[in-house]
Amino acid sequence: MRTTPSTGHLFSWLSALALVLLFSCWSPSLAVGDSGAADPVKPEAAALYALGALQGAQGNWQGARCSYGAAARIQPDWILAQSSQALAAMELGELAVAEEALRQLIRRHPLFADARAALTALLWRRGLRGEAESHWAASVGLDERYADAQWLLTARQWPPGPVNDLRQFLALGMS
Repeated sequence: MRTTPSTGHLFSWLSALALVLLFSCWSPSLAVGDSGAADPVKPEAAALYALGALQGAQGNWQGARCSYGAAARIQPDWILAQSSQALAAMELGELAVAEEALRQLIRRHPLFADARAALTALLWRRGLRGEAESHWAASVGLDERYADAQWLLTARQWPPGPVNDLRQFLALGMS
């Protein structure tokens, strides 16, 4: 007789995997932004975030957006989940939705480099070079890793569209 793991065991396994993956790639300052000390990430939120990352890696950005959003609803103070949801919306071409979410994040957490870098890419895509440059100066001043497209794709797991937008923005600045 063949047995399958219970939903509870699967969920526990996914939660553990999510936490290992998440904390092996992130420094606390990236996940916390300027809020000082954040509450620990709830296992349910971490599992949904990991699911979103997996869906994104498979090119399912609609699924990733939903999973990141669910993680953010479970843990509303987890700004990384909110930023990832906005990035997935960018990848889906929902620029107005993404822009509103990123601007809200920046208003509440002005030292959160991820949201500023993502807004830089979005503003560049929309042709707003001056404002993009302003957000980029703040972003790279907070965390220089955002200038590394490979880091964005592999460690931070940004969608390819925003990474390409940021690459184009940086290429213009270098020329």
